[in-house]
Amino acid sequence: MTVAIVTPSHAPDFNRFRRLHESVVNNVSDDVMHYVLVPPPDYRTFSTIQSSQLTVLEQPDVLPRSFVTTTRFGRIPLLPRGYQVAAINLRKPWPPIRGWVLQQLVKLGFAAGLESDVAVMIDSAVIPARGFSSDTFVRDQSVRHYRVPHAVHSGMQRHLVWRDTASRLLRLDAPSADFADYNAGVISWSPRIVRNLLDRVEEVAQRPWATVLGAQLDVSEYFLYGEFVAALGSEKDRAFTSDQNLCHSYWETMTMERAKGFVESMPADDVAILIQSNSDTSEDVLAYIADQVRGLGRDR
Repeated sequence: MTVAIVTPSHAPDFNRFRRLHESVVNNVSDDVMHYVLVPPPDYRTFSTIQSSQLTVLEQPDVLPRSFVTTTRFGRIPLLPRGYQVAAINLRKPWPPIRGWVLQQLVKLGFAAGLESDVAVMIDSAVIPARGFSSDTFVRDQSVRHYRVPHAVHSGMQRHLVWRDTASRLLRLDAPSADFADYNAGVISWSPRIVRNLLDRVEEVAQRPWATVLGAQLDVSEYFLYGEFVAALGSEKDRAFTSDQNLCHSYWETMTMERAKGFVESMPADDVAILIQSNSDTSEDVLAYIADQVRGLGRDR
């Protein structure tokens, strides 16, 4: 079965993305194509990366024509501080679409159109450290579904919002009773399931899926996919469900001293490293970690 890696990115994350793609080339099977989706002003910058495994696309290419991406707006007074406008949907201009939500629409829209059997979602903050192929994400023709039961609790308010939003958008009788978490640094989707998911959103709302999701102030594409598979997927869709996080993650500022032991402590079954993008970790430390994982080699 065929695998594609999908990464939404932008110019401020260019150095991180370049390290990510270098690790893809070094550690991932040659037949795995890497797609990066960027805002139009950043297309030329990302196109400077010369690689037969990389395809650079502009984000508007996978969005409806009614979506106008823009960098002309900084902040709109009626919106909360920190709400950065990334696009306007001419079908429904209010509320304008924030950058984090737009990235989710880009992931879903692109994955739905993929001809590959598996779409592996990896953000720029992730560095593949060990080789993976279709065998990592497919078992008996079923795509790996990441799900951790009983992981969401009352102190995780945003997760609870994502859970409830997914249930509402999918018109489920109730969210999953076991308060599962679906977020991780490396997530695999079945494009077929994504298409079914988006059809469901449109069926419930009687409006285009991108208009529905773009109007949400806080939504998670991973919770939406996860709750759809859990509640509405077939037995085959759920056959390869795993609670193993394939990503060795660190969420605070990484120091050089800690970085030296971080790669060595990576669990044997993990395939990637994630250093939180807003952790203020220095470029020197990130470059050191990338250099360390380069030595782990391919495992095909």
